[in-house]
Amino acid sequence: MSMDRDSGILELTRELPAPPERVFRALTDPSELARWWTGVGGVSTARFDLQPGGAYRLVFRMEKGETCAVHGVVREVDPPRRLVMTWFSPEYPDQETLLSFELEPRAGGTLLKLRHTGLVEPGSCEAHEQGWIQALALLLPWLAALGPMFFAGARGVKET
Repeated sequence: MSMDRDSGILELTRELPAPPERVFRALTDPSELARWWTGVGGVSTARFDLQPGGAYRLVFRMEKGETCAVHGVVREVDPPRRLVMTWFSPEYPDQETLLSFELEPRAGGTLLKLRHTGLVEPGSCEAHEQGWIQALALLLPWLAALGPMFFAGARGVKET
């Protein structure tokens, strides 16, 4: 993990126990997002138009039952290797940030590199760091729980 508060840059890496195709789908498929990004602060609904210029919207559950939404536009998409999108958060409505995911195949899984830039408002870098750490902490065990048999079988078989 690295964070440059002065420049508003946050970088996180995680080893994930799933192939890049599976990780990419977990990050971009609305039904997948709602299945692993759960609980308070989790995704309740999601919409993704997964093409350059396409819009996305993620609605999150908050502590007292209220919701908040982040949204943006997909800038680059190269499944299952790369996703770049703008990120507008209701806490910082005038701050357009840029979020990218790089997925590299590794033996036994994927190296995920998250880079979130433009986090220049006071406290924004730290708040987003905590949010991404929590989100990735939910993603890792969810992928691990699916197990190697799921991934081996998924290569030539459509999921039901």
